[in-house]
Amino acid sequence: MAVTEDRLRTLLRVAESAHAAYEAERGEPDEDWPAWYAEFIVARLREDPGGAETHVLRLDDEELRLLEAAVHSHLNDFGHEEADLLRRMKALHAKVRAA
Repeated sequence: MAVTEDRLRTLLRVAESAHAAYEAERGEPDEDWPAWYAEFIVARLREDPGGAETHVLRLDDEELRLLEAAVHSHLNDFGHEEADLLRRMKALHAKVRAA
């Protein structure tokens, strides 16, 4: 399973966001975060070993919930205009669901 630096960097950033939402939901730090990251990243690599540009993003219900939680957390931390971003998020969500 060959992984480029760019692909791994992207996966680590996605894992970081998803894990932050997971910890926020738990209400406490995850002491075993390396295992969580490893499982998350390996699962994504199995879905798309080549990291192809044409890969269709498919998220299950749990992943969609984590993504939405991460977006809300980001908005709360940085104070962006929530309405526009949520509209785009809902459009993206509908696209992913339709794929």
